[in-house]
Amino acid sequence: MKKNASASIPLYITFLFVICLFILIGNAYSAYQNLEKLKANNEWLEHNWRVKDKLKNINVLIMDSESSLRGYFMSGNEVYLRPWEIAKSKLNNDFKELERLLQSQPVQIKNLAELRRLYESKANFFEAGISTFREFGLTGVIERAKVGEGREVMDEIRLLDLIMEKEENEVLTERRQRFYTEYKDALFFGTATNSIALLVLILFYRLIYRSFFKQRGIENALKTANDNLESTVLKRTEQLSVLSHHLLNVSEKEKAQLARELHDEMGSNLTAISMDISVVTEKLKDKEPELAKQLQRTKRALLDTVDLKRRIIEDLRPSMLDNLGLSASIQHYCEETTAVAGLDYVTDITEDFDTIDPAWSIALFRITQESLNNVIKYAQATKVKISLKRTDKGLWLQVLDNGIGMQKDAFTKPKSHGILGMRERALLLGGSFSVKPGENNIGTAIEAFIPFKA
Repeated sequence: MKKNASASIPLYITFLFVICLFILIGNAYSAYQNLEKLKANNEWLEHNWRVKDKLKNINVLIMDSESSLRGYFMSGNEVYLRPWEIAKSKLNNDFKELERLLQSQPVQIKNLAELRRLYESKANFFEAGISTFREFGLTGVIERAKVGEGREVMDEIRLLDLIMEKEENEVLTERRQRFYTEYKDALFFGTATNSIALLVLILFYRLIYRSFFKQRGIENALKTANDNLESTVLKRTEQLSVLSHHLLNVSEKEKAQLARELHDEMGSNLTAISMDISVVTEKLKDKEPELAKQLQRTKRALLDTVDLKRRIIEDLRPSMLDNLGLSASIQHYCEETTAVAGLDYVTDITEDFDTIDPAWSIALFRITQESLNNVIKYAQATKVKISLKRTDKGLWLQVLDNGIGMQKDAFTKPKSHGILGMRERALLLGGSFSVKPGENNIGTAIEAFIPFKA
């Protein structure tokens, strides 16, 4: 199925949505990159501090070792050699750690190699001093110190520590400067993209705001049109109801007038013809027996015509309805109709209903009449039950059969005038009408309810 072009989303809204989407993705990516740069800068700062700590640790260990050796030379106590023994075990690990930390910096690797050479030279000097002390005593150490050997090495170690620390500071400064430059660029890019995103969102909001009020206006117009249409439909329905009620009244009046004319004029004429035929037949009985027999047949046909006239009159306007009331009319009609159709019937009528509105009597009788006709024509039933009762709120009529039931689309079939007519009669009196399955889903139950007027 093709979609209606007017129901699709406008192209500019889709375009704005895509722009916002790309801006958000760009901002997210930029934020991620900034975080990675900040992380790298922090890692390098930590790396710089670790390098400095290792250099200071090496310098401290060598100085402590030198001080402890002096104590050893002055006292001869072996305890003073412990810092030097500790330094020998730790300095190798420190040099290895520094080599790992500085492996990406060729200049620092070169400085580290020189520092290690100086350390080894200083370590050899320490070991030679200890050997001299143990062999010649303090005098040998003093003589060795007069030469000044080892002092220059310590000065070179301190100087190389300062050089390496300065190199690390320069690298750190360079990285910081590069980070701040990239940070400024990212800040500018983020501010620009956020400004564009803000403008797009404002434009998007205005479009949605305008679309909302436009939609609200359309809804209000539709509501107004719908209210007007409902009002028009209600007026037309009321007019149709009045017209239908008028037509039913006119139909009943015409039927009653036609019944009276048939009864008064045609009845009297048929009676006169029957009397004349009887007189002529009596006179011709002896002289013309064959002609008399033919007149007798004519009289029987005439009497059948009189019965037909009576049934037509009863169908047009049951005389019993005016003379004996609704209950007797329904009983009599059910008895005659079911006898002809070979159908068993049961009535459950609690009273005579002589005091009800004549319009109610006509409506209930016609509904009963049409319901029985439908049962005989379509239900294929063997039994029918007619109930008419007075309740606290109104009169309730039910025609129940044990036939094949009624289809669900009975109201919408083109030839369902009888059902629609029954429903119209009940609705015009302010009542209700329904057709539903019978007891235990067997047969059909036609029900009509007419409420008492307030």
